[in-house]
Formats: sequence, structure tokens, C-alpha cells
Amino acid sequence: MKRRITYIEDTIVLVSKSILRFVKSPAMNRVITYIVSIAILLFLWEIASLAVNAINHSRLLPGPYEALSQVVKNTAELQRHFFASAWRLILAILIALAAAIPLGLLIGREHTLNRFISPMIYITYPIPQVAFILFLFLVFGTGSATKVAIVALVLFFQILVSSRGAAQNIDEEHLTSVLSAGATRWQVYWHVILPATLPEILTSVRVSIGLGVAFLYIAETSAALGTGLGTFIKAHMLYARDLAFAGIVAMAILGLVLYVGIDLLEHLLCRWKYVRRRSL
Repeated sequence: MKRRITYIEDTIVLVSKSILRFVKSPAMNRVITYIVSIAILLFLWEIASLAVNAINHSRLLPGPYEALSQVVKNTAELQRHFFASAWRLILAILIALAAAIPLGLLIGREHTLNRFISPMIYITYPIPQVAFILFLFLVFGTGSATKVAIVALVLFFQILVSSRGAAQNIDEEHLTSVLSAGATRWQVYWHVILPATLPEILTSVRVSIGLGVAFLYIAETSAALGTGLGTFIKAHMLYARDLAFAGIVAMAILGLVLYVGIDLLEHLLCRWKYVRRRSL
């Protein structure tokens, strides 16, 4: 009996220590930070709703309670539109990464390519990509291909410029030491240039998520029919604004999920950034 009591006491102590370590961990601190930030945003939203409705003498701007209630009531429909928008945005990000990173690194390190291609970037990058949306609808139709294409086009230029600049800023001494050790050009790109530029590239992707969500909304609302959060918001904005704002909440959650995903990916691929330096 005493042995059993001792075992239970040891188990309780072990579980308590584990919970305490988790509470004090950076991951828990980040979760608490997100919760506090979301609570502040909801509070500000409620204040804005009260102010706008008081000025206009009507329920023009739904409050957070109304919108979140509609999220709960319409979970099935919102889930269908959420996943439609999510796979389009993720596919567009992957296409932009696959096309922009190799080209950006090559332009940044190869002087001949930089001389001839950089002027093309300077000319095409300032053009608002949304101007091509009607042309893309003519080429690809009103389906998902156009919506993915316009978002991928926007993100492509963001990542291309970022990866090019990161490649140009690499210290030449690192490249010289690797080349002197007998590394091939491919090995230099894979083992030196790509790891050195990866943090800036992922930062660019993280910053571009908001832009990608915005252009996805434009692409989805430009089509008459179809699925997606943009289509859902457009369909309800005039006559059921609480439902429309439920779609806006879902779109914000999509951006948050992708942002956290990129953050976790950076911790996984760029571990050296987060290693604590030990004192000598």
C-alpha cells in the first residue's frame, strides 16, 4: 500500500513538473501572446462596432459576438469555402517558391544574368498584377486556375526580389573558402547560398501571406460563381453582414495558420538562428 501511494505521489510530482515546464516554455509564452493579441483585437472591434452603429443609427458593422456566432452556426459551409481558399493559396505559394527562388539566387550570384534580367524585373515589378486578372480569366477561364495564377504571380515577384537581394549580400569569403576546398558550383548553391538566404526568403514569404490573401480575395470576388471565402463574403456583404464578417474571420484564421506554419518551418530549417549562444 505504501509503495502504491509513493508511486502515485511520484507520478503527480512528475506531471506537475512537466506542466510547469510547459507553462514556462517559449511555446506557451507564444500561445499566451496570441491569445492576448486576439482578445485585444476583439475588444477594439467591439468598440469600433458600437461607434459606427451609433453614428449611423443602424446595425451597419456587426460586432465580434455576432460574427463568431455565425462562424459556429455555419461551420460546415465555411469549412468548405475555407479549404477551397486554403489549397489555392498554398498551391500559389509553392508555385511562386519553386519559380522565384532558383531564379532569384541565380540572378543574385551570376553577374551576366543580373545585368540582363534585373532591368526586366525593374520594368515588370511595379506593374500592378491585378491589371492582368481579366486577361488571365480570358486565358484560363473563371475556375481555380486563374485564382491560383494571379496569387502566384504576385508572390513570385515578392520572393524573386527578396531572394536576389539576399544572394547578393552573402559574404564573398564564405564562397571563396568553400570553392578553395574543391566544392562544385552546385554544391556551393546547395550548401552555402541557399542556407544563407533561406531566412530572408522565409521572411519574405511570411510578409507576402497578407498580400496573397488580399489578391486571393480579389480573384475570388471577380468570378461570378464558385467556392472560396471571397465568394462567400461577396454573396453576403449587402444583406447578411454578420455572415460576411464570419467569412472575414475565417480568412483571418487562414492567414494566421499559414503565418504560424511558415514560422514553424523557419524554426525547423533555420535552427542556427535560434540556438542560444553559450558564454566561453
